[in-house]
Amino acid sequence: MNNAYIKIGDSFAVPIQFYDTEQDVGMMITNDMNITAQIVNSSNEVIASPSITVYPDQVIDAGFILLEVPASLTRLWKVGTAQLDIKLEIDGNVRHSQNIQFRIERSITQ
Repeated sequence: MNNAYIKIGDSFAVPIQFYDTEQDVGMMITNDMNITAQIVNSSNEVIASPSITVYPDQVIDAGFILLEVPASLTRLWKVGTAQLDIKLEIDGNVRHSQNIQFRIERSITQ
C-alpha cells in the first residue's frame, strides 16, 4: 500500500500476505493463528475493525488474507491520514505486527 489512498464512501478491500522472509515463502495461515486488525485516524481514534477473510487455499495463496470495510462505514470517515494495524499471534505470542499508513480523500462524485 505504498502511496495508498481511499476515497470516502468507497469500499475498502485490501489483500495482505504474511511472508516468511527466512524461507522466502508465504507463511501458511493455520487455525492456531489469531489475526486482528484495526484502522485508526490521525487522532488515534479507531474508525474501523476490518473483517478478515483467510484465503481458502493456503497452498496456492500461502499467507494471504483479505481485509474489508464496507462503504457504509468509510462513508463516515474524514479526510486525512489513517493507519491500518495488523497483528498475527500464535499461541498468544505476537509473530508479526505491522502498521500501514494511507490517505483518506474526499469523493467528488456522489
